Amino acid sequence: MDVKKVRDSIAEKSAELKGLFEEIKDQESGATPEQKQAVIDRNEELASLRDDLKVAEAKSKLDLSDSPVASMPNPSEESKGFSFGAEVMKSAAYKAYTENGAKNIQSTIPFELKTNLTTTGYPPESLRQPGILETALRDPNAVINLFDQITTDQNAFVYLEETTFTNNAAEAAEAAAVGEAALAFTERTATISKLGVNIPVTDELMQDVSGLESYLNSRLQTMMRLRLDSQLLSGDGTSPNIEGLLDAGKSSVGSTDYSAYTGGLGRIGAIYGAITDIRVSAFTEPDAIVIHPNDWSQIVLQLDSDFAGTDSAGYTAKAPVFTTAGGYAGGVANQLWGLKVVPSTAISEGTILVGKFGGGEAAHVVMRQGMDIAVSDSHGENFTKNIMVIRATMRVGFPVYRQTAFHKITSA
Repeated sequence: MDVKKVRDSIAEKSAELKGLFEEIKDQESGATPEQKQAVIDRNEELASLRDDLKVAEAKSKLDLSDSPVASMPNPSEESKGFSFGAEVMKSAAYKAYTENGAKNIQSTIPFELKTNLTTTGYPPESLRQPGILETALRDPNAVINLFDQITTDQNAFVYLEETTFTNNAAEAAEAAAVGEAALAFTERTATISKLGVNIPVTDELMQDVSGLESYLNSRLQTMMRLRLDSQLLSGDGTSPNIEGLLDAGKSSVGSTDYSAYTGGLGRIGAIYGAITDIRVSAFTEPDAIVIHPNDWSQIVLQLDSDFAGTDSAGYTAKAPVFTTAGGYAGGVANQLWGLKVVPSTAISEGTILVGKFGGGEAAHVVMRQGMDIAVSDSHGENFTKNIMVIRATMRVGFPVYRQTAFHKITSA
């Protein structure tokens, strides 16, 4: 079997296979059944030709051609009484191939190397699970999704707040004048801030790893949402940062220092106090509670002996408050005083925020543009080094129309 002829055949079949792939790539509808079968056939032919090439190369190296010729003996092998070529010719695999054309017959030939190969010098090939095991992250939309979102095409969000409401409505006698009311408005402006992040990636990695770009786009968007989720609560308002609801600048947001709270119901009592404050100060009904998971755990497991009996030994059991509420019977629901509870590490442990998040009555998340993804190599030496930069940006504002519709509990 001629090595050159086999190599030429392999090159020919590889060219045919490449042509098939190019043809399929240009088709919008994808590969036809006939084309898929043709690809399978070419791969099988290539696999068979590669097996033939291995045998032909082995015969050429060991001088195992169809017309035997004299060969120079290997002194090292002769001195050991061992000829590798002779052992190959005697093997069951070689005989099966030359006599019957059978392939993939395994034979063991006793042969030693002076230095043994180990997995340290030649690591075995490994199959890797597809995809990437992503880092566990908190829900990046836990707080964002509580607010209604609207859009703007301006670089600032301007709105009118009713700052004067004088009600002189009253009963009037016949032919008497009615009272005069007064309304006044103040223009407010919420700044549109830009959030952004980028990651550099080599051109080779972008081209060679399937799906990498869409994976990176997804992770960059997650990073942006995590940042916005935290800023809506804790942003310090220093330009260009968003001013969150917990910032000191939001002076009209209600506040309770739990360390000074004296109610008998503990945290759940303090939360009900915050609900009451919102009802009295903002004349609205709160719809959610944002709380750290550890604080929520303390509430769920809060003990109360008032609902527990005393056994014969005089021991008074203290049962979690939620037990008597039937919480365990149907699974502990994330709900308290009829409000949705959102456990999230976006808020610090020891701080609880109650408020009217939805409906656009007290606040909005205003998007100047959606999430924008851009890819470029036009920065510094990136072009010459084949480095691509993927950048994610978005512009967002956070107008809070009614601060009194929110109440924070600190030192909880």
